[in-house]
Amino acid sequence: MPPEIEPFHFEGTEPFTSCDGFDIIVNFEVDGLYTAFFDQQGNLVREQIHVRGTGELVNTVTGKTETGSSPLMVIVDYKRGTETTVGLIFHNNIPGQGIVALGAGRITFNLDTGEVIFVGGPHPEFDEIDWCSMLA
Repeated sequence: MPPEIEPFHFEGTEPFTSCDGFDIIVNFEVDGLYTAFFDQQGNLVREQIHVRGTGELVNTVTGKTETGSSPLMVIVDYKRGTETTVGLIFHNNIPGQGIVALGAGRITFNLDTGEVIFVGGPHPEFDEIDWCSMLA
């Protein structure tokens, strides 16, 4: 069976986190391409999602902003039982300070257990990053 391919786009503004004295919202825009692969019997065997996203974090009191981007690909392989994310998951720079938040490289999870089975590159959790200091 040939793959099914579907482009997608979404954008918006959402709450991001609360800090002492201010909140942070995120304005974002995401473009992508979803591809589903099937075996000869028509069973879904792999999904690939190519994503190019941009975002802007905003301090709701001062208006201070911080931009970021994240071109990446997610591959869900049902035969192997894995989900792999490859690319620039998030990337934030502050002028004069350089990179202040970076999630990049490759990370693979077991679909059944959620266990990380491979890590290449920095992959901090969002709550490990001091977003409040970046936008104070």
